[in-house]
Amino acid sequence: MPSTSPIARPTPITALNERGESMFPTRRGFSNIPAPRPAARRLVVGIVAAYPSMRAGLGALVQSDVNLTASAIAPAALAAASGMPALGQISDADVILVEPGDLGQETLANLVALGREEDVPLLWLGTNGLPENALKGRHAGGVISPDADAETVVAAIQAVDQGLYVLDPTVSQVDISPSGQTPGQDPASVPTTLSPREREVLALVASGMPNKAIARSLGISDHTVKFHVSSVLTKLDAGSRTEAVTIATRQGILSL
Repeated sequence: MPSTSPIARPTPITALNERGESMFPTRRGFSNIPAPRPAARRLVVGIVAAYPSMRAGLGALVQSDVNLTASAIAPAALAAASGMPALGQISDADVILVEPGDLGQETLANLVALGREEDVPLLWLGTNGLPENALKGRHAGGVISPDADAETVVAAIQAVDQGLYVLDPTVSQVDISPSGQTPGQDPASVPTTLSPREREVLALVASGMPNKAIARSLGISDHTVKFHVSSVLTKLDAGSRTEAVTIATRQGILSL
């Protein structure tokens, strides 16, 4: 009877590239193929304008750049009675592009306050109807011509997103002083008018109370407190709650 012997199994073949890396697929895929790089996130540009057609036109202009995406913000959401619905849209945006011409002053004031509270740069298309405090302070943003072409608008958006302030040379008579003071004047010495409610909120902020506690103390909502705090920061040109308390104390608004 012929003898039998186990069949020899062939040695697995491994193909290597010039660096000695395997060229064959593994359980997780080809070992020599690098993982794909994540795509760069597109900047979100909030669009605020009086009319839907204007918002659509600005949105199309913004999205002429593949790195930008537009998100319309209806002015009604910024009205005093219902300003908070716009808060989420503003906080989700990287830059807000505003055509201020036909927008109400209350709407624009709320936009300035919320933009600063959420630290979102505001880029204005012209100065027609601009709130007095819109360009004051140490905040990224700027003004460009309402007739600016797509290339200029995109460049300005990218600049303010990097924390810069831009001013179109074709836009004249724009005051961009830090807080509207005369040269050499201490910003903290410039008198500021706060409403009675804003003074109440600021006093509680100075005592160290968080927004939720302030809301309970005054019988108002957390969102309303946040709105009042942002308004105080804007009026005092303060970058933080602590700085607002310091400035208010120097101006005699607060007695600590």
